[in-house]
Amino acid sequence: MEHPFSLGAQWIFSMVGLPLENHWINIADGSVESLTAQPAYPSTRHLGVESIILPAAVNAHAHLELSQLESPLEVPSRSMSDWVTALLAFRRSPAYDAEKGIQQALCRPELLESTIAVADIVPLASSVCNPPSAVRRLSFTELIAWRKELVPETMPPGFGLSPHAPHTVCPTLLETIIDQDVPIAMHLAETLEELQLLRHHTGPLLEMMRRADPDYDPKSTLLGKRPMDYLQLLSAAPNVFIIHGNYLDDEELRFLAAHRETMSVVYCPRSHAYFRHAPYPLQKMLDYGVRVLLGTDSLASVPDLSLVEEMRFVLQQHPSVLPEIVYRMGTFEGASAFRLLHEGFGGIQSGSPARFVILRRSRPTGFGKMQ
Repeated sequence: MEHPFSLGAQWIFSMVGLPLENHWINIADGSVESLTAQPAYPSTRHLGVESIILPAAVNAHAHLELSQLESPLEVPSRSMSDWVTALLAFRRSPAYDAEKGIQQALCRPELLESTIAVADIVPLASSVCNPPSAVRRLSFTELIAWRKELVPETMPPGFGLSPHAPHTVCPTLLETIIDQDVPIAMHLAETLEELQLLRHHTGPLLEMMRRADPDYDPKSTLLGKRPMDYLQLLSAAPNVFIIHGNYLDDEELRFLAAHRETMSVVYCPRSHAYFRHAPYPLQKMLDYGVRVLLGTDSLASVPDLSLVEEMRFVLQQHPSVLPEIVYRMGTFEGASAFRLLHEGFGGIQSGSPARFVILRRSRPTGFGKMQ
């Protein structure tokens, strides 16, 4: 049995109130016992000046099956159609093994050291394995069926379902998934090419789909002309995660804000940069009241699976967003959206798991009121 001890820091973001300055977390039997101004146990460790303790992170979007990649895919154009071509080539190679990739991902130090839960998109062809891990894995089975006859007769088990994207799922599949009354994760408004396909039925994604299926028909596959058509349908589900949402317009953001209790947007900062998208409208989303979560995406577009590095990247790219808002996106908001707060995830309080993210800030910054 571990001896109880106290861990101190300059700032502790419990996520249940204002950040605590120069406080201690008292830990016993692997759980938080209390937060106090003085250590409760003789065995202590203070992390020093400019140290920050956050709850362990919730990674709201990952493709762990791709974790056998040693670096992001080499795609000079960074276009989605070219990237998908490279991805499919990797999946056909002897190096690809989905279950092995998942197992390797759950052993990666940067994931274990920062993360308590990860929402993982799993290909339908792969069995949903859940190897023992200190990280809770929330599996969303990915479904692709651009024609009605490709829709599976029964839906696979798992935490949730993931209709891939507008160009790869027909309305029948979407309606079938929504009828399952489970969490849904869908890539939406990810690229300008996607918007072009929706609005005009032209462009690189159409060419990509017709290489896969010469009879591909956008008129029968696509639900409507804009992401809003998908948001309105998806809003009938109990819990929805819009992956990326890079090119949502103001009306769509207002819709998401009005449905923030059941609909969230997942921002994958370093993957967004890899694809050279237009600047992410994070401040606008927050101003509207959209619930924004953070994810890593996959090793096909990022160098590691650290949500700490994602938070740091957001702070660099979005200096107008307060640090505590960024920290909250990567911890409390994810735990809340995935209904994990009752298990003590996303916060630091009595009974919470003694799992933390430890940061250091290089320069003093003011902390505003928690939103």
